[in-house]
Amino acid sequence: MVFQFSLPEVIVEKPEPIRDLNIDTQIFKISQEMRDIIFKINEIFISLLAFRYNERQELEYNKIDLTAINSEILRQTEFGCNLPPPNVVILEPSGFPNDDNEILHATEMYRRDFSLEENDFLDICADEAIFRRLIKCRNKSENIRPILGQWHTSKDMMSALVTLFSSYGIYDLATALGVKFLDKFAAVIDYRSTRRVLELIWVAKIYLRIWYLYYEWFAIWKTHLTRIRCGNYELQKFRLAAFAPLFPVAGKSNYATSVTHFLANLEKYPLLEKKLRLCVSINLAREGHYPAFDEALETHDVAYIKQNITGNSCNQENLELQIKATQEERN
Repeated sequence: MVFQFSLPEVIVEKPEPIRDLNIDTQIFKISQEMRDIIFKINEIFISLLAFRYNERQELEYNKIDLTAINSEILRQTEFGCNLPPPNVVILEPSGFPNDDNEILHATEMYRRDFSLEENDFLDICADEAIFRRLIKCRNKSENIRPILGQWHTSKDMMSALVTLFSSYGIYDLATALGVKFLDKFAAVIDYRSTRRVLELIWVAKIYLRIWYLYYEWFAIWKTHLTRIRCGNYELQKFRLAAFAPLFPVAGKSNYATSVTHFLANLEKYPLLEKKLRLCVSINLAREGHYPAFDEALETHDVAYIKQNITGNSCNQENLELQIKATQEERN
């Protein structure tokens, strides 16, 4: 699927400037911008809770819910993606996505579709599994520039938090909140349900006065998602750079490697960053609810096709015919 935007400014891509990366290049860090956001979230909680002492000198505070917190965070967030909705084009189906050669073949098809010259960069947004294969494809075609899908990354950030706090009673708290299938909770099978549970734990810990690290790391995840929804590239990048060191600690070596490659590419290619500042999310929905590229692909195209494919999908020719038929019906 291709999203075609009319950018508000002309980006001259030739020659493409490339920064040299060395041992002093910092791609993992909690930036000052990140610290400012955590401080701002602290102030939001303090303001909504309104701590005070009553006549008996007992500490009192307001009861707050997620809706109030989310609304205030959103109100204080700078929006990006000030573009009209994109033109959506569905491309020809390629081969199996679990084969490196098929992935490379697909990139060659895209180059022909877009009439790209040999030295032009091909920017492809994909989930982590395909992102890793695109990294391998760069050994044969250096001008492939993969972009790590932030919606799938957001899901694995949640999974990392569950893993890291599994020894501190997070499953007990989840059970108390009504979660019945802890294995699905840990694997983030249902993104929205898992997010809701983790948000409730995030708010509840204010009253428990424990798990301050969970509060901080979830705040980073929370603002990462908010910046996706608001199309704010800069703060989205800062949050990923701050959260990234948790992936290897949680045993997510694939994501640790892929995030490293992605952040390095952002540092190396300034024009790629310039593009993402203009259109890091897609304004297919109402303001404040913009989906990431991989999220739009998964929910608006792949999921629809999966639901409408029947018969012997193991037959490659039959599978491609059904995909084409489904795409034409959707168009």
